[in-house]
Amino acid sequence: MSLKGKIAIIISILVIISIGVIIYLYINKKDIRDYMDLHLLNKNIAEEDMPTINLDTDKLNQVYVYSKYIALLNDKTIKLYNSYGEEVTSISVNINTAIFDTNNKYLAVAEKNGNEVCLILDKTYLWSSTLEGQIIQVKVNENGYVAVVTTDTTHKSILNVYNSTGEQLFRSYFSSTRIIDVSISKDNKYVAVGELDTSGTVIQSNIKIISVDNAQNDTDNAIIYTYNAENDKLILNVKYQAKNRLVCLYDNSIDIIENNKKNTEKLNLSNEKINFMSVNFSDSIAYIEEESSGLFKTNSNIKLVNTDTQLENYYTIEDIAKEIYVQDDVLAVNVSTDIYFFNTKGWLIKKYIAKQEITNMMLSKNLAAVIYKDKIVIINL
Repeated sequence: MSLKGKIAIIISILVIISIGVIIYLYINKKDIRDYMDLHLLNKNIAEEDMPTINLDTDKLNQVYVYSKYIALLNDKTIKLYNSYGEEVTSISVNINTAIFDTNNKYLAVAEKNGNEVCLILDKTYLWSSTLEGQIIQVKVNENGYVAVVTTDTTHKSILNVYNSTGEQLFRSYFSSTRIIDVSISKDNKYVAVGELDTSGTVIQSNIKIISVDNAQNDTDNAIIYTYNAENDKLILNVKYQAKNRLVCLYDNSIDIIENNKKNTEKLNLSNEKINFMSVNFSDSIAYIEEESSGLFKTNSNIKLVNTDTQLENYYTIEDIAKEIYVQDDVLAVNVSTDIYFFNTKGWLIKKYIAKQEITNMMLSKNLAAVIYKDKIVIINL
């Protein structure tokens, strides 16, 4: 081998080793990762550099983000915009004031306190249905199965479940309890309900898991698992994650129900100074602790815990978190005029710097929309 060939091989090996060292340091050394994010990878983005959508301030504008679209609802029409702020299509719906939910490419839209619900897949209107009672909640899973919670004069809550084609699979009545949250499993076989029973002297939080097959064929045995929480636990959210792991968020703990059989408290937050918590991930939970870092200084410590491996990831923001948003495994932390976007590994995706205080935002895995009175600022993630 010639001298030039040997030199080329040595240089190639050194380059590969250098790349490996850089990747290792980025993954394992937070201070180095922070420096590279801000100074080498240019993850800081400014409002004036982002595409926008102008809003008609004379209309009631409702904005939601899903998949790769910004959905703008007004005058019973949903207009879909792409990441450049260009309108790509419009969809007529019989809905004025909406409740939204999204999962993957599905968008469920329901009339708040009304009786109309519809489902959209990507840019296509799939189906709609008119329900009895008043709609108070809608949820959709990644396969397009939809759960709609209604209420009427007889029942505090009624659970209506549809498949992806709009066929109603079953309806369950909750006469004395109020459904706080609902989640459909990834295999479409189970529906988990977090409910509050206020009929007694003490408010009781319960988790009930319903078999979709049983609810269709054997209604007396539809509920296959019930967990009655301790009196000091107030249920806030339920979320089916990977491997049909049901994660239950209470005001003072996070519990996990494995295989619809056994409840285990995974994280007790009673003694922590927790400002925000979320379980709306595919395999993780997140919470933010405030920590004093000096006179008149407070840090926000972000902790992300994988519910399967129990691995923890951290990120510290030298500011106070005002609000968090979670969708499609993206965590956004609003610190008034800045928003930090993270993945579940605790790595910074982007940092958005605004000119004014941020009070409303929506996001998906691909996009975020900062919503002002007269415009929407689009952030590509």
